[in-house]
Amino acid sequence: MKRLLTIILCSLFTLQGQYADAFLEIGTSPRTIALGQATVAMPNHPAGYLYNPASSGFTPSIYINALYINQFGLADYAALGCSVPIGDKYQLGLQTIVLSIGNIAERPDLMGIQNLEDRRNMIRELTAQGFSYFTDREIAINFNFSRNFESKLDFGWYINEIPFKAPLGLNLRVIQKSLHNLNGFGIGVDLGSMFIVNLKDVFPYDFLGELVVGTSLTNLSETRIFWDSKKEDIIPMQWITGLRYTQSFGKYPLKLALYYQQNKFYLSEDRFGLEWTILNSIFLRLGQNEGMYQSGIGFKIKQFNRTLLFGYSFSNHDLGNAHRIGGSMEL
Repeated sequence: MKRLLTIILCSLFTLQGQYADAFLEIGTSPRTIALGQATVAMPNHPAGYLYNPASSGFTPSIYINALYINQFGLADYAALGCSVPIGDKYQLGLQTIVLSIGNIAERPDLMGIQNLEDRRNMIRELTAQGFSYFTDREIAINFNFSRNFESKLDFGWYINEIPFKAPLGLNLRVIQKSLHNLNGFGIGVDLGSMFIVNLKDVFPYDFLGELVVGTSLTNLSETRIFWDSKKEDIIPMQWITGLRYTQSFGKYPLKLALYYQQNKFYLSEDRFGLEWTILNSIFLRLGQNEGMYQSGIGFKIKQFNRTLLFGYSFSNHDLGNAHRIGGSMEL
């Protein structure tokens, strides 16, 4: 009994990559997805932990985020997370991602039946009996820790000191997989950091904005998924680097953010993102991820001393259009 259909479906629904953590590439928030997931240099956004565990750094309040996706009407994907500041320097987070593909038909291999009449009779018999079904489920539980560092660069008496921020983050991730009658389990570690500086403190031009340099190492020393069948899947270590530049426009209530990211493991994998902020409450987003274009919109509402953010992202795919809806709350 071969499960070729299962393998094909699992590959299609992850949509990205060819490794055991490919389902994580779908994303964790409409914002990161709409920006092409070029978010290794996105600070103050705990939902960006998959590309840089330091993303939760300098988040001043409790942050809760949720995302739901129905992939082409065949798979369900959900992400839920919470990040809590501990004093002025630390953040602790717990996030969960679940991908579930149900009602996968278990079909036998008929290639060994050479006689066409026998094969036809076997198909008729199986169709009359009906097929059994099973589910593919992939779960990741992520523990996030980040530390805020803030200091100044001193180049001597003839240059002003340059203030900067440099959050450092760590992920400990548990992955559990269930496919038919097999179960897999693995533990991975990520390490990331950012360097944040306002360019007007570096150059004598007040109109300059903020520059963020981000880098992370995901799956340090490789992550291994151990299966009941004694087989192993290996998730390679990956080095990710990227930039974000934000520019304000004086008295106008507009802000532009440009994102760039390069995943060193994959050949020629450059990602780009662009985000327009209007009135500090409306967000228009565009992104490119592995040649696939993304877009989205977001809204920020303040109610009862709470900040609510709602987001939507859209991308096209050979299997159909993909719609992602999610939101977050700052307490």
